[in-house]
Amino acid sequence: MLEPKQTVAHRLKSAGRAASQGAASTLAVRVARAIHGRWWRLSAAERKRLEPLADDVRERALDLRGATDPDAAARGLRAANTKLADAMVESAREDPSVGELELRRLREELSRELERLAGAEVEARRGPSRVEQPERPPSGTARR
Repeated sequence: MLEPKQTVAHRLKSAGRAASQGAASTLAVRVARAIHGRWWRLSAAERKRLEPLADDVRERALDLRGATDPDAAARGLRAANTKLADAMVESAREDPSVGELELRRLREELSRELERLAGAEVEARRGPSRVEQPERPPSGTARR
């Protein structure tokens, strides 16, 4: 028995949304890896001070892969990423050896990473983006 077009379309849309959510989760893990890598390059004293936040990011990224509720896990990872990034910026701001330009660069780079993640999550909620098809000329008109 053939399924009605609506049901098939709904299934295809759901599959596309799941694929987008999977891509968003993958990106969340990549962002976590990038932020965690930046943490790793801090001085030993700063790493030690921020270690609980970095461990939280790492654990949430690992947990995301097998989470029964991937949306909640992704939100938790995003919050952990943001918390670690904010703490790293605050730490740099308090460090007298870090200049204003270096601090601004750090803020911009971390913000860019977090914005990439936020953009992917919005796309996952919307579903896959549609490519607009060019309009066809009315039938009976010649193409040049």
